[in-house]
Order: sequence, then structure tokens, then C-alpha cells
Amino acid sequence: MKRVVIIGGGYAGVHAGKILHKAFKKDKDVSVTLIDKNSYHTLMTELHEVAGNRVSEDSVKISYNRIFANRTVNFVQDKIIGLDPKKQELRSETATYPFDYLIVAVGAEATDFNIPGVRKYGLPLWSFDDALRIRYHIQEKFRQAAKEHNEETRRKLLTFTVAGSGFTGIEMVGELIEWLPLLCEEHGISKDEYTLLNVEGMGKILTMFPDGPRAKAQRYMEKKGVKFMLHSLITEVKEGSFTLKNGTVIECGTLIWSCGVCGSKQGGDWGLTVGHVERLRVDEAMRTPEYKNIFVAGDLHWAVENDLPVPQIVEAAEQTAAVAAHNIIHDITGKGEEEHFKSNFHGFMVSIGGRYAVSHTAGISMSGIPAMAIKHLVNCYYLHSVAGVNAWFKYLKHEIFQIKNKRSMLGGLIAGKIQGLWAVPLRMWLGLMWLFEGINKIGEGWLNRPKGSSSSWMFSSGVLQRGMPGYGNAAAAASDTVSAASDAAETAVETAVHAAADAVTAASDAAETAVETVVHAAADAVSASSGIDAAAAVDTVTAASGVAADAVGNAAAAVANTVTDAVTAASGAVSGAVDAAAGGAHQWGPIWDLDKTVIPWASGFVTWFREVFMDGIAAHIDYVVFQSMVVTVECLIGLALLGGLFTFPAAGVSIIMCFVFIFSGLFSWSQVWFIFAAFLLLGGAGRTLGLDYWAQPWLKRWWNKTALAKNTYLYFDEPRFKKGKSKFKNKG
Repeated sequence: MKRVVIIGGGYAGVHAGKILHKAFKKDKDVSVTLIDKNSYHTLMTELHEVAGNRVSEDSVKISYNRIFANRTVNFVQDKIIGLDPKKQELRSETATYPFDYLIVAVGAEATDFNIPGVRKYGLPLWSFDDALRIRYHIQEKFRQAAKEHNEETRRKLLTFTVAGSGFTGIEMVGELIEWLPLLCEEHGISKDEYTLLNVEGMGKILTMFPDGPRAKAQRYMEKKGVKFMLHSLITEVKEGSFTLKNGTVIECGTLIWSCGVCGSKQGGDWGLTVGHVERLRVDEAMRTPEYKNIFVAGDLHWAVENDLPVPQIVEAAEQTAAVAAHNIIHDITGKGEEEHFKSNFHGFMVSIGGRYAVSHTAGISMSGIPAMAIKHLVNCYYLHSVAGVNAWFKYLKHEIFQIKNKRSMLGGLIAGKIQGLWAVPLRMWLGLMWLFEGINKIGEGWLNRPKGSSSSWMFSSGVLQRGMPGYGNAAAAASDTVSAASDAAETAVETAVHAAADAVTAASDAAETAVETVVHAAADAVSASSGIDAAAAVDTVTAASGVAADAVGNAAAAVANTVTDAVTAASGAVSGAVDAAAGGAHQWGPIWDLDKTVIPWASGFVTWFREVFMDGIAAHIDYVVFQSMVVTVECLIGLALLGGLFTFPAAGVSIIMCFVFIFSGLFSWSQVWFIFAAFLLLGGAGRTLGLDYWAQPWLKRWWNKTALAKNTYLYFDEPRFKKGKSKFKNKG
């Protein structure tokens, strides 16, 4: 059994643990243990937000239970006080931990540069406890100032100084820019009474930034009332004041110290080689010079790259941890080659409150909302790698969705909440609609098998569902039907044509005989009466007949033309009258016909969806089963929403059903409100006057015990273990 131990659960320790888990999750001969004095991983880069009262305390903490549940990394909460490199043992006050490989990642701590009074009167910002101490201290100063009537004492209480203008110092100044005016309003103090100072020993702020974003950051803070004191080294700190190198004494009620960090003093006490500012020396493989099985990562390590020390930033912590972890994997497995550290930093970002930031990433400098958005995206990416979707969604809730006093890049535009009581009528109405959708289908015979399919309209023409007569031969049956219809039509047409031809021939013969009879009769009559030659009479009558026929034809044509002209004129008159009436009354048809389907039935998309999913999949489900399933789901959605039971999944299924109907060309615009109502109910509307008030806590506890929740990080709150106890040890 190879025992790998990591001391410290900061950015470096967690990253190393993740890599080692992936490498040895199927290897029972390797154990990985992470030891930390706290039960949670702290987002060090966000501590200023807690100190400035922008976010809640739990927003910067992620429990190791969440991070390492169902992972091969065993977490032990304990404080290590001793290391014996030769015996390969770690020691706390209550336990001993043997190891074969060790990663020391206990981080750094604030340094005072041996300036008198800093540790006693200054407020460092380097831990979760530090952030809370600063928050409570500032609130207390305002409470004291609100009761103080002496102007000089009041001014002193309301003078807030941040020493240091690196990342931590400037971010703390940004939080105070937003928070101090709010405290003034809360305590009835004029905003002109407080003073916010930033004291820096060097000649410029944010020295790691190019001139452009650095200048923008300083201008922004100066516009917000910040007073910068550059080239101002602090030489002594006393209670209520500090002294500069030039002898100037500045009185203030609060001094927040962010002038730098040094390595944890534990490292030097453990017999490891100490480099600059109490950081432990390592080689390119992150190994200590004396012990090849002991590695150092994160802010505690001291290494030089390109004649410059590796900076104490998150990317450096993760990259050094990755090198240490990969080299341990190489030593244990013998695979691959030893890795050497080579930095690959992408840039720097600094938030100045919740609404402004500057960044320089990939050679591009930005400021304002774009820079703030990049910072949020980077944090979300990191949190996803640590604890999945829940971690970054929780972050967005704290930073944007639940932010108070408009302290986010979107202000308070999407931070409002709806009282759950107002959503209850909508929940009930939507539930009632779904319930009657199902009940109506029952009344239409959807569960009546002898009646046959009632859902055939959801499929293409000629497609039969399983269980219907002819299922499986629908195409052949359709082809036979079309062929028979074609033959019948052809026969009918042929019969009609022949009958018409015979009728025309018979009529022609009859007409010819009739005319001949009439002519001869007329001729005989004329001849008998006047003695005129019969042949001449025939010619005369024939000519007269022709003239009469022409006259009749001309008259018929004239009548037809007259009728046509009359119809045309009447049509124009009617059209003009309609236009006149419409114009005079200002009437028009519906601009948006809400009874029309969202996507037409005959559209290309609906045809594709129907042929692929409905014809290709749903048609192979027995029609009674299919119809029963639709009815059951609709009734269950309705009952769940009416009772407020499992409202979230019921609303989710409601949305899915609506989109299936839309894609099938069956959903009208007047029904789209179903979707928007369901989205609103996803916010937990069942906990108000609903059964979810009791069901949801039980369901969450059950779910958080499952392996699936632990493997996917999809927890509700914290993961749970058998009998409610963590699998991790607690020696603290």
C-alpha cells in the first residue's frame, strides 16, 4: 500500500487531490489522504466580498464532503503540528499519520515585515476568520460613530485605511467603496463624513498590470472618493493611528493590512530548506532538495523562473500542484516521465466592488462589465472543476441572483424575488388545466381500446400505431388503396367519356333527322299551297334556317358578353364598397392570430420531428399504452401542481410536454403560457401551501445519500452518509 498525504486544502491541495483521484480511483494499493484544519475549502480570492458584506459567509466555503464524496481521497480534519521526514510521519496533537509521499500545501500567511504594531492593531485579510473579523469591526465602528458627538473622534472612527495596493488591497478598497455609503444610510451618517484611504509604499498600484488597466482602475476609485497615498511606507502602527516614513501620523479607526504574504512558518519548523520570505525551496519537479518523496505546492513553495520568483496566484498554485501530483504518479506507476514546472499564466483580473473590474488576459486589457464578466466566468469554470454544477450555480446565486443593494454587474435587475404565496393561484390554475387535459382525453375515448386510436392525428398520414389493424403493413396498404382508387377513377372517366360521346352522336343524329323532316314538311306545305317548285322551296327554307341559326348565335354571344360585363362591374362595385367600408370604419383582420399553431403542421421542422420521433418511435408503442401514458402524465402533472407535491419535476415535465406538442405542430400561441407558468413554478412554488413543505426535505436527504448525487456533484445542500455521518475523519 502506497500512502500519499496532502497537507492543506487550498487551491493547490484540492487540485492535487483531484488529479490523484483520477489516477488511482481503480487502484486499491494506493491511498490518498488530505488533511486540513478546517472542514471546508476556502475561496481565498473572494474573501474581500465577505469582508465587505457583499455576499454571505457560506459563499466562499465548499465543504470537503462535497468535493471528495465518493472519491478515493480521504479527508481528515486535523491540525498538523509536526513532521518527521526521516520517519515519514506527520503529527497532530492527537494522531500520527504515516506517509510514503507527501505534498505540503499549507499556503501562506500575512507578513508584517517586522513593522511594530502591525500584528496587534492591523487587520490582515488572508483567511475566512480574517474576513469576518474585518466585517464585524467596520460595522462596530459605524455603531460607535453614530453615538459619538465629538467631531474629531467621529472623524477618526470613520477613517478607513487599506494598506497595500496589490490584488487583495485594491479588491478590499472596491468593496468599501460600495459598502460604506450603505452603512452611512443605515446609521444616519452623512456620506461626507467618512474617509477611505489606500496607502502604498511603491509609486503605483497593481504593479502586475499594464499601464492602461492600472490607470483606469485608479481613476475609477478616485472618482468614487478614494484617496491614494503612494510612496508612503508605514513604519509603525498604534491603536487608532499609523506613522509614515516621512513622519506623518494618520489617525484612523480601521487599518486593513494587505501588504504581502510569506510562507507558513510551519515549513521552517519541520526541517525543510527555507528560501525567501519563509517559503520552502523546491526544484523544477516541486521536490524538496533533501527528500525526493516530499513535494511543495502553492503559495508555500519558492522557485525562480526566468530570474523571477513564481507569483503567489491561483494559477501558480494549481500548476505547481499538478507537477507534484504527476511526479508522484510517475514514481508509483513507473509510467511516463518526470514533469518539470513551466508556468502558463493566462492573465490577471481584479474586481473593484461588484460593478467594476479590470483585467489583462491573453494580452487583451478590459475594464468595466466585460472584465467583470470574465472574472465570473473564470470563477465558474474553477468551481465546476472542483464541485460540479451546484458549486458554480451557488456562486451565481450569491453574486447575481440574490445580491443585495444592486452590488453586481447587473445591478439588481435579476435579483428580485417573488413571494411564494403569489405563485400559488398560478400553480393551482396550471394544475387544473393539465388535469382537465387528461380528463378530456379520457372522455374522448383515449382509454377505450375498442374505439381504436384517438391519437392517430399526431402521426403522418398512412402511419398506423402498434395495435391497430394493418400495423406493420401500412405502406403496402396505402399503396394498394391508392392503386385501387386510381383504377376506379380511370374506369369511371372512361365510362363517362364513352357515354357522353354516345349521347352527343345520338343527339346529333336526332337533330339532323328533325331538321330534315321539318324542312321537307315545310317544302311540301309551301308547294301544295302555292305551286312553287319543291326544290326551290327547300333551298329557300335552308337558307332561312342558316340565317336564323346565325341570328340566334349572335344573340347568344351578345347576351353572354352583356352578362360578363355586368358581373365584372358588380364585382368591382362590391370590392370598392368593401374597401370604402373598411377605410371608413378603420377595421382590419387580426394582427396575430393566437389560434394558429406556433409551428405549422406542414412546416419542414414539424414534418422532420413527426417522421423521426412520432412515426419512427412513438408509432411502435401500442396505441393504448401510448394514449394511456399521455393521459396519465397529464393527470399526474395536474394533481402534483394542485397539491404542491414534487412541484419542480412536475413543472419540468410540463415544459417538456409543451415543447413536444409545439414541435409536433399541435400547440397554438394561446397555449404558450403553459411554458412560462411552469418556468415560474420551478422556483419552489410547492413549498408555499403545498405538500413540498414536508416532501422536499425528505427527498433531499434521500437524494444526497445516493452514489449518483455524489458522483455527479448534484447535491441539494450537503451530501449525506449512512446514519447521517460523514465517511471522513474529524480529529480537530
